[in-house]
Amino acid sequence: MKVQNTKFVCTLGPSSESPQMIEKMIRAGMDCARLNFSHGSYENHAKLIKNVRNAAKKIGVPLSILQDLQGPKIRIGNIKNKGINVEKNQIIIFTCGKTNPKKIPVQYKNLYKDVKKGGIMLIDDGLIECRIIKITGKDIYCKILNSGIIKKNKGINVPDASIKINPVTAKDKKDLQFGLENNIDYVALSFVKEAQNIHDLRKIIKKSGKNVKIIAKIERKEAVQNLESILEAADGLMVARGDLAMEVGPERVPIIQKKMIKLCYMAGKPVITATQMLQSMTDSPQPTRAEVNDTANAIFDHSDAIMLSNETATGKYPVKAIQVFAKVAEAVEKELKKNKELLPIRTVNNKINIYDAMGYDACKLAETINANKLIIVTGTGLSALYVAKHRPYTPTIVITKNEKTRNQLSLIWGLNHIDIAKIQGKNYIDQIKKLLLKHRCVSRGEKAVILYAYSKEKHIVSIVI
Repeated sequence: MKVQNTKFVCTLGPSSESPQMIEKMIRAGMDCARLNFSHGSYENHAKLIKNVRNAAKKIGVPLSILQDLQGPKIRIGNIKNKGINVEKNQIIIFTCGKTNPKKIPVQYKNLYKDVKKGGIMLIDDGLIECRIIKITGKDIYCKILNSGIIKKNKGINVPDASIKINPVTAKDKKDLQFGLENNIDYVALSFVKEAQNIHDLRKIIKKSGKNVKIIAKIERKEAVQNLESILEAADGLMVARGDLAMEVGPERVPIIQKKMIKLCYMAGKPVITATQMLQSMTDSPQPTRAEVNDTANAIFDHSDAIMLSNETATGKYPVKAIQVFAKVAEAVEKELKKNKELLPIRTVNNKINIYDAMGYDACKLAETINANKLIIVTGTGLSALYVAKHRPYTPTIVITKNEKTRNQLSLIWGLNHIDIAKIQGKNYIDQIKKLLLKHRCVSRGEKAVILYAYSKEKHIVSIVI
């Protein structure tokens, strides 16, 4: 059983697609498998989903699957394989129209409408920077500010512009349909601008009749400006630090990260801190000191989950990277538990929310009586979310009859032991005792606090097993 409360999201790819490797990653601490739909075929993703489900079932742990939609990433079009060498002060032409050897094609055909003279264009995560000097028809003339190589399919960021393309592309809709048919647990929407983007995606999900939760990736300036309304519409947020740094400047990202984590904590919704957490471990068996510090600070800030991308998808040391996460999380959480002043101040939402209030009371009671276990009985998982919000360090056990709820809760801070069982009726306490003793989750004589929030019945009780 995992001992860390912080959850680990791991991207699957060529380095981590085999059943054997996935099993090793789960045993090392993976709680959520991320499928990046910017890459791979449906056949490959279906194979990954099958391997993840089989490995989780074999080990006997809940595990969620996150489908990360590509979204309208603006990219360089098809150019020669080795790319195009550009020199400082050189004038080059990006085109959204007909191409020729003197022009570099852009995949987003309306980019020329969204950008303005004097604006900056960043190519390949900012490795090449250029300034727009004029726009003629569908051609964007730029002055190169530093030398480099422009390669096909590399990303383009335009921090000075407001890109009008819809975050849910035709490809995303098709990919989402595949994900829904294959019972994903979460879907991450890329390049969100406003709450309406979330509402539009949710309509598609509801129409399918599936229970899939939405994680909004915050990587645009507009998303930062609309953070509160986006969070209200979504089920959680991802601090997508790569494109976000290109949009707002890397110096602003740590500030936005802390704000996002605090807002999610207040709302009782999960937040994932992502991008380059242990980037050097893509090729190295050891992380840098700065990466360990970055990981630790994300946990000190109370992220629900931290994420590995290339480290587990294409890296040489996927299991070792997860083990580093585990060591850092264990060390930081020990400090948080010992130093209560480092924990977030528990508050209940201004809006009347019975689940938030009950979560607060259950955590407070568990600490006051020094309970050995905190037990939550839930149908939808909502009461478990609001217990996790208040960051109890009392070992927490969740009981739900819904396997989908079980998998989704695996992404939530502190919820490590989640059982499938139908507990209901007036004798629910006896049913809970019998179940937990059967699975050896508790011992005779231990004190426990039970939050029972099933159907219309809602109780908090303290018992001795």
